Amino acid sequence: MTTPAETAAAPDWSAIRREFPTTENCVYLNIANKAILPRAVEASMLDWMADIYDHAGEDAFSMRGIEATRDAVAETFGAPRDCLALIKNTSEGINIVAQGFPWVAGDNVVISEFEHENNTFPWRHLGRRGVEVRLAQPGPDGRITIDQYRDLIDERTRILAVGWVVYGNGYRADLPGLSGFCRERGVKLVVDGIQAVGIIDARLDGLGADVLIAGGHKAQFSLAGAGIMYATPEMIEMLTPPYAAKFSFASLDRTLPDPELAADAHRFEYGNPNFLGRWVQKRSAEYVRKIGLAHIEARVRELTTRLIDAAEACQIRVRTPAPWAERAGIVSLDLGTDAGDTVARLKDQGIIVSYKDGHLRASVHFYNDEDDIDRLIAALQGA
Repeated sequence: MTTPAETAAAPDWSAIRREFPTTENCVYLNIANKAILPRAVEASMLDWMADIYDHAGEDAFSMRGIEATRDAVAETFGAPRDCLALIKNTSEGINIVAQGFPWVAGDNVVISEFEHENNTFPWRHLGRRGVEVRLAQPGPDGRITIDQYRDLIDERTRILAVGWVVYGNGYRADLPGLSGFCRERGVKLVVDGIQAVGIIDARLDGLGADVLIAGGHKAQFSLAGAGIMYATPEMIEMLTPPYAAKFSFASLDRTLPDPELAADAHRFEYGNPNFLGRWVQKRSAEYVRKIGLAHIEARVRELTTRLIDAAEACQIRVRTPAPWAERAGIVSLDLGTDAGDTVARLKDQGIIVSYKDGHLRASVHFYNDEDDIDRLIAALQGA
């Protein structure tokens, strides 16, 4: 997905780090939970308020602005604008698919035990409609590969739902490989992309996913309530929106006896949008594009590799796969005991990580630096 602008010299990461005031107050290694935000987000919010003060919100509450956000997101993350719905978050997108898909009693959906709750419970809710949920177990190496799904998929499997990057141990799925596997069997591939969008340099429409959904409050640097849903034209046509509002339809004529659904992803957008969130989302997409996804991915790879190498040198077991093609910004560490107390002590020292599945999860982004990694390792050695 690299653009000509992204092949230039790497950004000045120290200067970019200074755009994130939070980095002055703590070591923040927790973007897998939520992002810290750059000053560009504050500036965009002030601009939004200024338009309300000065022009009664003529632009701040404009649908033209919403469409400008769609254009910016499409350009940055690589998808046709008509295939992008501006939704609230990952769980809303998963529910749109789960509730809008043309299920028949006896169908099944396959997920893995590694999926986040928001890529689990919406499918489990389908049991009352006679849809079975099948759970794949990870291999002994902590990977969820085609082999883990193969025996679960049969002629009644309609959807395989996967996380692009597993929120716990950080394993990155082989989406092109899974896509080919699914297409051979007539199965739709639905992807929770929140831990990868904004980190991995790949077009959304080039991954082979039928649907990819990502909340915006992590590496997209948007606000909570401003996410995205990419769907192929075939899936847009297949999905019946579980709710309907004026933007769901091709015409705003309220007298039509049988209004036709919008042919594009607008059919999944309901009522007044999150105007402030969309305003920020546009600026944030432009901010990510200016830095360049190729540069971002390279920086995250560099820092996570440093963390993995340092942890292994200290004889801390790394649960995340080593090959870059199988990971992204998350590194999970097995401390040999429950990590809850360690995570709490690290917080007291100004080092913010997560506690997941009994293990320590550090998640890295481009605003981090080598000193952040070294401080975490030093603190773990002293724990």
